[in-house]
Amino acid sequence: MPRGLGEDYYRAEHTVPVSSGHFGKHQCHGRALTSWVPCKGYRSAVAQFTPKVRRLLSDYLTDVVLREIDALFEDNGVELGPPQPDSHDPSERRERGRRHLATLDLNNPSDHAKLVAVYSDLMQEIGQQKEGGAYYDLAPLRAKWKNTLETAGFKVDPWSFVVTDPARPPSLGFAADALAALSDPSAILDHLARLGDTVESDPRLAVSTAKALIESTAKCVLSARGVTYTKADKVPALVNRAQESLGLAAKAASAEDGSLRRVLQSLVTLAQNVTEIRNQVGVDHGAESVPTWLRPRHARLVVGAAQVWCQLMLETLGDPSAPWRAGDVEGRIH
Repeated sequence: MPRGLGEDYYRAEHTVPVSSGHFGKHQCHGRALTSWVPCKGYRSAVAQFTPKVRRLLSDYLTDVVLREIDALFEDNGVELGPPQPDSHDPSERRERGRRHLATLDLNNPSDHAKLVAVYSDLMQEIGQQKEGGAYYDLAPLRAKWKNTLETAGFKVDPWSFVVTDPARPPSLGFAADALAALSDPSAILDHLARLGDTVESDPRLAVSTAKALIESTAKCVLSARGVTYTKADKVPALVNRAQESLGLAAKAASAEDGSLRRVLQSLVTLAQNVTEIRNQVGVDHGAESVPTWLRPRHARLVVGAAQVWCQLMLETLGDPSAPWRAGDVEGRIH
């Protein structure tokens, strides 16, 4: 079962007519199809990659060459996974698509957004072309894609044909190069996934997670730089030491870079304030009363602040030309 469908789906095998071809003349044929069908009563506020939506992609890939299939997914950050053989579907091209899909966890907002982007690229290609191969009229295919996606809860822009999930906020994430600098980015990815899910639905939890993201990032940086820390170290101390280890302490800016010095100092203050807000409204401290003033807009502000600090730290850690790599943590900031 693809990750992200959960127990609300059951396995169903049946034979369906499948339209093959890629902008060329479509020929229908029957084949066995294994799909995951929503159980009765299942409901979700977010758009769903239903079996019908997934078949759109599978059918589309039938006549697309392998290198273009790889490019479609990799351009949207979806890697190639292990072989995914299916005795009911021997198509090498559809199997290539399954290999990419197998790397996604649709419970993760970032992965969900990546697959939405894949569908968006294809919908734009279908929608913006007048004719396909051999002057095939794309209007029926365009209508099929648009209707299927909108029925599943996605939004298709009538002019640009861009596909979005209106129920999900923009996903949070960092550049792949930044995360590649970490030997184990799982804690960072876990926090990002929780933030994407909770800013709107549970802003107090989002604030707590934002503070946890800063703490995990600081610890990851210190570990990568070989700097020890203890469980007793508080977040402000971790933040200061992490910035110092990468030459990002305010004192590392030269005297003539007064503005840069102030910006670097404000980063420390930014991270510290996230911790203070979490202490006031977070869910991981016993409180005598529940703060009622906190709204999603406040959570977005706090999460954005945490992301700014973490992004700079991870990008500096992963930058092959950063001064700290030459041991110049006290030198000029680049």
